[in-house]
Amino acid sequence: MIKAAIFDMDGLMFDTESAYSVVQSKMSEKRRKIFTNEIKRTLMGKRAHEVMLLLNVFWGKSEKIEELLAEQDKELTMVYKESVEKLDGLDDLISFLNQNKVRKCIGTSSRKFLVDILLEKHNLKNEFEFVVSGDLISKGKPDPEIYNLCINKLGLLPRECLVLEDSLNGIKSGVAAGCVTCVIPSQYTKDEDFSIADIQCPSLGSQKLKNFILRFIVKQG
Repeated sequence: MIKAAIFDMDGLMFDTESAYSVVQSKMSEKRRKIFTNEIKRTLMGKRAHEVMLLLNVFWGKSEKIEELLAEQDKELTMVYKESVEKLDGLDDLISFLNQNKVRKCIGTSSRKFLVDILLEKHNLKNEFEFVVSGDLISKGKPDPEIYNLCINKLGLLPRECLVLEDSLNGIKSGVAAGCVTCVIPSQYTKDEDFSIADIQCPSLGSQKLKNFILRFIVKQG
């Protein structure tokens, strides 16, 4: 009985994970550390403040979080505006959900100003009812706080909401919130064990995902 789809953003809607990798690798090199995919996976789904705390541990530093965020944000903003593109199937899935009257919102650990850059760049701001961003939560994924907030704002039951994610932390968050979960692994998460997800699909526009959603809509009808 899916009535709404809750989209993660980073690595699912847009290729932001590559941007984060470039920027955080640069920051790590500056501190004479090598940024690996293993480290990256531990950061996925976390709030910006949490990411900087973890990077500080990795670097063996105790730098001020506000200064680290400012350093990262300057680079990220430039990369977002210049080169971050939509991932395969996003427009197709949005069209499919609109045709089937499935509501849409975004639940992302990214901060609102970064979300706005991409939604405006790709003319998608009016496609989503609302955005619950990392600015509005105290705990990042895998804590279910962000999806619990989305569910409450939608006014629906958890099992009426489909969470779309690319990371294990995100799927754990959706499962803990009681939602139906779909994972579309990225190049950074393709080796993870996603057996707790309800379904795994190759892309947002895959027929497998559409058929899955249609089965729930038929049940609802």
